[in-house]
Amino acid sequence: MKKIWIIFGVLLSLLVLYRAVFGPGTLLGPAVKQTSQDGGDQLFHNDTSANPAPADGAASLGVLDGNYPTKADSLVAFALQRYGTEYLYGGVTEEEGFDCSGFITFVYSRFGEKVPHGSTLQAKLGESVSMQEARKGDLIIFTGTNPEDRTPGHVGIVISNAPKPIQFVHSSSEGGVKVSEVEGTLYQKRFLDIRRVLP
Repeated sequence: MKKIWIIFGVLLSLLVLYRAVFGPGTLLGPAVKQTSQDGGDQLFHNDTSANPAPADGAASLGVLDGNYPTKADSLVAFALQRYGTEYLYGGVTEEEGFDCSGFITFVYSRFGEKVPHGSTLQAKLGESVSMQEARKGDLIIFTGTNPEDRTPGHVGIVISNAPKPIQFVHSSSEGGVKVSEVEGTLYQKRFLDIRRVLP
């Protein structure tokens, strides 16, 4: 009987150690709190792109001092450093989490651009450009979870220049801040516009 308790204790210790290292919200597994009110967004996150997290998982402001050729490059790098930050409905801070438009407001504000919180308002910013003219730092506007309702409901930041397929960073109710593609995904059906905010 003593051997059984010893084995049980060893297995329990290994389980606790495994969860401490690899579990959610720990050393190697950042937590994702999903508080979307409708939860339906998961149907529209069929992403085909890789999700390049920063190597050390850090989210620092050091990118602002980086050697980037343009403001858009610096903005994109800053946005990507927020990779993995939690999703929070209505969220506008890195500590609590972001919703999609809150993430945009947060990132652009760090570069002196006043951007209102709300995908409908953000869809009116700057000037509209074609998908073929999309470039880093542009806003990409989508419908909400229902692609038949052609009103703005989701927004991200373009991180690739045409003619490459459009990739964008955004805060999703499925996974928090992440990278997704338009072409070949359900985002293609939800696509509405590209808005150029940066000069």
